Amino acid sequence: MINRRAWIRRVTAAGIGGFALEQLWRHGHDYVFPKEFVVVEPGKIYRGAWQKPWPMRSIIRDRKIRTILALAHPADHHLAIHEKRLAEELGVKWIHIPIVDNRVDAKGSAEDAISDQLDKAAAVLADPANYPIYFHCHHGLNRASMTQIAYRTKYCGWTLAKAADEIERSVGLVKVTHGPDYRHMMSYYENRVLAPRIRQSQAQPSAPAEIAADLVGPEAATRR
Repeated sequence: MINRRAWIRRVTAAGIGGFALEQLWRHGHDYVFPKEFVVVEPGKIYRGAWQKPWPMRSIIRDRKIRTILALAHPADHHLAIHEKRLAEELGVKWIHIPIVDNRVDAKGSAEDAISDQLDKAAAVLADPANYPIYFHCHHGLNRASMTQIAYRTKYCGWTLAKAADEIERSVGLVKVTHGPDYRHMMSYYENRVLAPRIRQSQAQPSAPAEIAADLVGPEAATRR
């Protein structure tokens, strides 16, 4: 009977210890290791999620980051305030271009407003003066991916399908029920990338058809 009770106590203690370690790893992991960190262009462009101070310091130190591009939260949000202070402390340029829904004004729709923000963010990624740069949204998935696609299609000459495939092979294309996601990039690509290309290629009759054919690319892409 004594041995059985001792065995039960040991199993219970082991279970509690295992649970405690699992909770410590789950909730403490983000305080030590970078979250959703991806190398987009070695030595130049890196992406990820909103980081805790320790991993952000590590990213800045190890990658010699000169610029942080933040894509989430209003300027008065506590995460934005703290990250701006950290950037100032470390002598890093901090650029804030929040990409959110419902930015409707008298000049355009929410969709146009999101595309305007994407244009600004893509221009920041394309500027060599900002390298090495680390860009991120909150979770490191949707808005960061949208910005990367905008950069690839507008400044690197990539098709939408090729840019979407790059995302799919790294963090994956994620659909959300609130806020913008990669599906917005269909209209962005058509209006902000294809339209200017088509205007520039009027002398090449086959070019518009080839460009329009690429519009079907990302619709078939889903996260595996």
